[in-house]
Amino acid sequence: MDEQFAAAMARPPAGSWFQDESGNHFIADEIGPTREFAALNLGGRPTGYFDDQGSPFTFDFTGTLHAEHPVDAERMTHYDKMIEDALDASTSDLKGGASSTGVRAWRKFCAQFGYKALRPLDAMAPLGVKLREERLVMRFIMWLVDSRDILASSAANYLGSVQGWHLRQTGVKLCAGLRLARVAEIVKGLKRLRGDPGRRVRKGLSPDVLRRQMDRQLDPTTVGGANMRAALSLGFQGLLRGAEFTVRQKKWSPEKDMSRADIADLSVEKAVVMMLPCKNMQHMNGKTVPLVVGGGGTFIDAPAELLNLCRVDPVSVAEQAATPLFRNADGSAITEAQVRSTIQALMADEGAVGADFGAHSLRIGGATALYRAGASHVDIMTMGRWSSDCYRLYVRSCLGHSVDWSRRAASTPVDYTAAVDEYKHVDCY
Repeated sequence: MDEQFAAAMARPPAGSWFQDESGNHFIADEIGPTREFAALNLGGRPTGYFDDQGSPFTFDFTGTLHAEHPVDAERMTHYDKMIEDALDASTSDLKGGASSTGVRAWRKFCAQFGYKALRPLDAMAPLGVKLREERLVMRFIMWLVDSRDILASSAANYLGSVQGWHLRQTGVKLCAGLRLARVAEIVKGLKRLRGDPGRRVRKGLSPDVLRRQMDRQLDPTTVGGANMRAALSLGFQGLLRGAEFTVRQKKWSPEKDMSRADIADLSVEKAVVMMLPCKNMQHMNGKTVPLVVGGGGTFIDAPAELLNLCRVDPVSVAEQAATPLFRNADGSAITEAQVRSTIQALMADEGAVGADFGAHSLRIGGATALYRAGASHVDIMTMGRWSSDCYRLYVRSCLGHSVDWSRRAASTPVDYTAAVDEYKHVDCY
């Protein structure tokens, strides 16, 4: 028995059957944190396990990750739960991407035609099997552009969401990770056959136009008007993305979304609001980044609008942490859709095409105004959090300098229909 055990343990833990030189069959199991195991099989039947001393050890081998070693079953279950939670938290919906538009479309497609949505395939599967799966993926693309009348580029983005979700759920992408080069080719072909105008280029807001329209349509003495004016002003001067100061199809979260308690400093000279950048992987565990804007702008003055907000819509200290920074009269957080529709209404009244504008127009307009005012690349990238973090305000562009530049941006009118080539990239970030 000792020789058989030694022979079994001499084999690498491959988790499969093997035969030693004497004809005995063994299972090479994985090595546990505290004990090493090997299973002896006589006559094709497992008779038991033996510990690292060669003593018999009763163990029901199932070959699954959830029942590897009795002494570690509880710990392994705990680790498995941690794995699933981390995979879910890897996407912004905290569901592993399951709620994305692409995945929801994939589920509907599979249900309609009788396919399973989860389709893990061994990497060593025959080529014919992989190509059949590729054909299914291409049919999904065609179904999207035909039944939903969406652009080919949008369909490709949907597939990307599905691939990420499938990888997190099963460990492999669709088609066992096949390159799917033909999918890229049919997307290119669809663009030629059907036309693909590409993404609408959003236009930026000029601070003088924004102020004029806010004064016309947003009453600063009402709760709704005071909140929206403060939201638009902070979004413009802070170069904020819509998801950084509003909520988007989700419930407001005090851990991630701005609250009244996040106002760290507020005076006529400046405002400091703690925030969580939505596209910076270095800041995912709370609102640790200070957003600094200066007061006294000729057209836009976020500190003044925030001070007005606190007067018109006051919140007790005890309730500040549970209150959205910008809210409606009913207490609900202002959504990105509300900001978008408000901006479009403001610009339509100005005589512009409302559809050319959105929540991101605040960020585009703010960056363009900074450029027009003479701000350096370092200032713009730092204040907009493109390639630097806000905390570097104190290192690369001192606090006072950033306050001054945000004030200048709020005082510099620009042609909001003009495209500044050097900063077109802000449309995508």
